[in-house]
Amino acid sequence: MKSPTLLSLALATAALLPSLKATELTPAQIESIKEQIKTMRGALDGHLSQRNSSAGQIFSRAAADPKAAITLYLDSHKVVNYDREGAPESDFRAWKDDHEDRLRDEQFIESLMIQLRYLALSCQAAETQEIETIFGNLMTYVDGLSRLEELPTTAITGSVANSIFAERYHLGELLDSNPKWEPVPFNIGGIYDKTILPYLREENPAALMNAWDKRIEQQSRIVAMIEQKKEEALRGLDRDQERRTRGNQNRQGGMMGELDGDDYIARTLPRLRWAKMRDQFLHVDEVMGAKAMLNFVQEQITNELGEEFFNEFSGLINEKRTGESRAIE
Repeated sequence: MKSPTLLSLALATAALLPSLKATELTPAQIESIKEQIKTMRGALDGHLSQRNSSAGQIFSRAAADPKAAITLYLDSHKVVNYDREGAPESDFRAWKDDHEDRLRDEQFIESLMIQLRYLALSCQAAETQEIETIFGNLMTYVDGLSRLEELPTTAITGSVANSIFAERYHLGELLDSNPKWEPVPFNIGGIYDKTILPYLREENPAALMNAWDKRIEQQSRIVAMIEQKKEEALRGLDRDQERRTRGNQNRQGGMMGELDGDDYIARTLPRLRWAKMRDQFLHVDEVMGAKAMLNFVQEQITNELGEEFFNEFSGLINEKRTGESRAIE
């Protein structure tokens, strides 16, 4: 007797299919599974929260001690780039030896500790719905940041979500998911725009003007420090070297380019002053804010940004209904 061919087996199987009926979940089973999913979701959320909280505590401790910061940095590189890749221990030791100078550099260590401090705050911010619980620490952080005496390294001019520490503790998605939180540790302007000022507009408008004064003072201090470092870099150079160095400084992109002294004085600082007056008008004292903006527009009308300020001021005033307007004396 001949063995059945593959074709005949397939045809026989196909003939049986219409008679088979898939078993469907009952309503009771569906509800039971939903309850189990809900329970698992709670357990998962609790696990993730504990993991994030633990990571935040680790970052906070390392931020307080240079040796601990370097130890955590090395451990994170080892885990992410060597252990997870199955690379031999000798590869990591070779990498470490190649980076000995950097690991001893005070400027690098200072930026690393700032990054860890901001990572700890970022983890707390991601876990809380109440910004007020970390608001004081955040204000302390930005004030300390503005008092840097050395140029920052890439450790604090890029997003913490892309840091080796975030990768080590699987925090990239968490740190990227909060639109009300600035991811770059060195971006004072972003920290104010995304977190500090929105919080005060909602919860404590009376503190807005003081916060604006602090922001302007802090950003101006950062720019002054950067300009001082640029000038120090030019000392002792001949004309050709100075020209090349100035060219490199002028071509700086990203955040460091935005903190150029000339651009800050000509454009950033006037816009900061204007934004402060706009907040005063919208959230604190409409009459005083309108007076301040009117005087500012008159002062700036022939300057580079005069048209920009004039158009925005006109728009704000035109949005007010005549019946609501109050005399500006």
